[in-house]
Amino acid sequence: MKIGILADEEQFMADVSNMLRNKGYQVEYMKLKYQKFPITVDYKLIIDRFSLYDNFIRESVKMLSLNGVYIVNNPFANTCDNKAVEFALCQKMKIPYPKTFILPQENNQDISDQVEMPNLDEIIGEFQFPVVMKPYNGYAWTDVIVVQSADELRRLYDELKKVNIFMLQEFIKHKVMYRVYCFGQKETLFVRYEPSTRKYLVDDYSAIQWIKQKIEECTIKLNRALDYDFNAIEWMIDENDNFYVVDAFNETPELLPESIPKAYYDQIVEKFTAMVEQRYKDGSRNKLPFNYVQ
Repeated sequence: MKIGILADEEQFMADVSNMLRNKGYQVEYMKLKYQKFPITVDYKLIIDRFSLYDNFIRESVKMLSLNGVYIVNNPFANTCDNKAVEFALCQKMKIPYPKTFILPQENNQDISDQVEMPNLDEIIGEFQFPVVMKPYNGYAWTDVIVVQSADELRRLYDELKKVNIFMLQEFIKHKVMYRVYCFGQKETLFVRYEPSTRKYLVDDYSAIQWIKQKIEECTIKLNRALDYDFNAIEWMIDENDNFYVVDAFNETPELLPESIPKAYYDQIVEKFTAMVEQRYKDGSRNKLPFNYVQ
């Protein structure tokens, strides 16, 4: 049976599909259309890097998963996931994260009996500026704002509170930052990232050698809880070698060969391909949220 790919024309998936074909697998890019129940396809495994953009694709891969097709990543897991859920998981799992508040969205209907809009002065007292303001469900730095003052925070929240649910987060004055890619919930690759320039850097890990193993353990632990086969978790390490998850909501991480140093990019392609091959061979099934035995 075939391996299907739901993705745009990105080079990363082209490189992965070529490597899988060279290993003897039949791989093709998919196009979904209307469905008749019961839904059947001739794919054993589907790599999904596009359903975050389209609800029809998201619901289609859920239905295919229920019919036994293995989806990378689990479509039921990523439907319930967001930054707020991940920080709640971190709290339960004792994984360090910055001080964080989640702020309600102002609704067009009157829900004042159920939701109280915040008194920002109470929250402001919990932080030192700058603080980070970002959507609870955002990708790729979209609408991530470093807020410099209380007045700026009041203005921004007043402007954006009808747009989305936002989170306020302690600004970590970092010494280094890493995106830690996790493959198959058991293997990692650390890639240094500089947020001020949005660049990936070659690194010898000397700045984190005494905490690297602990960060790796936390990365694997969190990915197992989220049930992701592939994810990138962002860690910041401050001057006192305290480490914090600042974002784990990257189940479709951007992977541009022109941005990531070649040594790292090649490893990501190889490790991702090996993970897909293992899932294909072992007949894996996605974990389901239902009381249903396949």
